Amino acid sequence: MSILDRVLRRPRTSWPTDRTVRFVTSFNDVFYDASGRRCVETFREYNPGFEIWTYIEAEDPARLATMEAQLDAMGATVVKLNGLPLLEEFRQVAHDVIPKGMGGSAPDGMFPGDGPQTGDVWFRKNMFRWFRKIVALDHAARVFDEVLCWMDCDCFSKAALPREKLERAFGGTGVFIMKGNRVHSETGLVGYDLAEPGVRWLLDAMKQHYMSRGFERLNRWDDCITLDIHLADARAPRHRDLAKRAVGHGDVLPTTMLAPYLEHQKGLHSRGLGLVR
Repeated sequence: MSILDRVLRRPRTSWPTDRTVRFVTSFNDVFYDASGRRCVETFREYNPGFEIWTYIEAEDPARLATMEAQLDAMGATVVKLNGLPLLEEFRQVAHDVIPKGMGGSAPDGMFPGDGPQTGDVWFRKNMFRWFRKIVALDHAARVFDEVLCWMDCDCFSKAALPREKLERAFGGTGVFIMKGNRVHSETGLVGYDLAEPGVRWLLDAMKQHYMSRGFERLNRWDDCITLDIHLADARAPRHRDLAKRAVGHGDVLPTTMLAPYLEHQKGLHSRGLGLVR
């Protein structure tokens, strides 16, 4: 097949030009300084036509107010995590397996050691931290039937992401993921087309996985394995894996079609800065 034939056979874009694309991220004040500010600033610089919703928290009310004002000035929609009941509801449901330093009552010996080198222990220890993704997606998807993309706050934009390129990333499916040859998906960037069948079921099923404490049946309690398990369910939406392979410390975004536009500083908060132990 010639290059011309391949171009002519390439699927045409079908999204309406006014279809809303909403990117979602979350961070506390420490992560805001480490990467969140850059994440939002660069996204706003290169993608003014897309929404960016930020779910934030800080122990110091003054610090929280400063973050909110700065993010609002950047053009981000700001939502305070402590104002969303789901976060507190889950803390009460699972307090005995949430470390004391994160607001739970789990004994110190439940999660021995620090850092990713502790393997599955680390994925269990930081479960409540990653549950923020579930809370943010649950809120951002309400009364919304458009395109929703989760983006970790250690991602940043390098160039304008064309709307047609994002549509092609979905390829007519309900969800795009990045897995490649990893054991589990990398959830630093995940796309959800809420107009496609099964996508709302998926988001709700992942939430119920935590609220029912279904995660305790697994060695890992993070959102990566949670996403993969529910995508394998017969009720799940069709999905597309954008990644070809993993590079470096399991990073897959560089091997996807979105690599020219977005970069993920994977491991920045844990291996790089020691903020996640």
